[in-house]
Amino acid sequence: MDNTNKQNITLIRQAFDKVKFNQTVDTSFTQLGVAEVDLSFFDPNLATVGDFFSVYNSLFFLIPKTGPDSHTTLIEESTKYVDYQANQVEIQALLDEITELREENLQLVLDMSNILGAQDEIERLTEESRNTIN
Repeated sequence: MDNTNKQNITLIRQAFDKVKFNQTVDTSFTQLGVAEVDLSFFDPNLATVGDFFSVYNSLFFLIPKTGPDSHTTLIEESTKYVDYQANQVEIQALLDEITELREENLQLVLDMSNILGAQDEIERLTEESRNTIN
């Protein structure tokens, strides 16, 4: 290799001042997470059911799953209020009855197939006896 055509190249690197960058650019990624909702304007005494659900929907993912003031608390209180367990007992009784009726239906189908099988056998034997008599 011929070293006579050597050429020096000067590279210039441009960098940001880290302190000024952090002062200028917000790197907290607040747009990606669930933002805190400002409810300081909200007066519970003037709220409607629609207002409740609007606030509930906006706070849904901020409400803890368990513990006080949680989704679990809402479920338990609402369940007591609408007597949900009583409905569940009635639904379970109806499901049990459906299961019993299905079992009875299956037994009837089996009984009918046995009767039809026996009937076919009787007809075959009757035909055989007629043939032997003639």
